[in-house]
Amino acid sequence: MSNSDQSIDIVYTWVNGDDPVYIKKCQKFAENLDDVNPERFRDVYDMLKYSLRSIEQFVPWARNIYILTQKPQVPEWLNTDHPKVKVVHHEDIFDEAYLPTYSSSVIESYLDKIPGLSDHFLYMNDDFLFGNTTPMEAFVSDAGRINIFGTLFGENPSWRIYEAKNDIIGLGLVEHCPILVKKDCWDAMYKLWPEKTHEKRQHRFRQDDDFMAYKLYKYYMLKYQRELCRPMNVFELKKWQIFHKITNSFNRQKKAFARIDRVRPYFYCLNDDQKDNPNQQVVELVQNFLQNYYPNKSSFEK
Repeated sequence: MSNSDQSIDIVYTWVNGDDPVYIKKCQKFAENLDDVNPERFRDVYDMLKYSLRSIEQFVPWARNIYILTQKPQVPEWLNTDHPKVKVVHHEDIFDEAYLPTYSSSVIESYLDKIPGLSDHFLYMNDDFLFGNTTPMEAFVSDAGRINIFGTLFGENPSWRIYEAKNDIIGLGLVEHCPILVKKDCWDAMYKLWPEKTHEKRQHRFRQDDDFMAYKLYKYYMLKYQRELCRPMNVFELKKWQIFHKITNSFNRQKKAFARIDRVRPYFYCLNDDQKDNPNQQVVELVQNFLQNYYPNKSSFEK
């Protein structure tokens, strides 16, 4: 991949977990409290809106924006007439046998099936944001190799593709960041284990033994496509990226957000860890931070 003249698409997975229709559907299939964990679905910060503002402000090489979500959801503030914005519903691209699904692991396994998607695309969660002008070189080297984030020493052990706690050493602090995906590799990595892929796609909700896409992609690329990529270790990545958990401790949050504003990394993640009773002071702090960091409406908004 040449980074001199290549523009790429951005793909988001998103859901409005506050939608009562969605909640009712979700509860119909839920088998335990973890299945309806509000941290996974709620949207108290309108994070996607601010993430799109960060794209327009700091990522000039972005092409189309795809938002993958469950039918009939569309962000109420989204300008769907924008020529670069495309909302894709699960029902448009998923095999019917696996619908409905509320598992991010299942949803991620279909990203490459989005019609018209560029051969290389950037996969984002809605709580990922850009904090500074970010060159494409952050994701692909001058030699055209894709940067694979978050290894310690370029390792590719297969036991890291699962979340199961007895089977994995996690690097959560550096695994919550945008991923540059080569589309045919995304498809090929699931085809390595067709029976397991089918089994795991039947999960309505995320489970510990799912294929975790960001881990699976890292493993696949470093083991099977090594010539196409460059492993970027934890220490290199931390110069560009911040992973932050939003908790209910106001004083800690105040310091943490002051640091993000001071450092202004290429990209960062604001991970909701406020359980089922968010501290309203913290909610207001985060909302004010986002509004101050990205004060101007993007063209993606109505």
